[in-house]
Amino acid sequence: MKIFNFFEVKKMIDTTGRIPLWLIVILTGILIIALIGIFFFGSYTGLGSSL
Repeated sequence: MKIFNFFEVKKMIDTTGRIPLWLIVILTGILIIALIGIFFFGSYTGLGSSL
């Protein structure tokens, strides 16, 4: 079993100063889910609730 050292992991993660693509994908997904959640919340409360 090979034990990874810090430099090998850093080399795999490092993208020469740019933001890693996986981080952008995760943050975008979280924002989209939050936006959809806000719309669902608004449909059950406030002006759009029709209650």
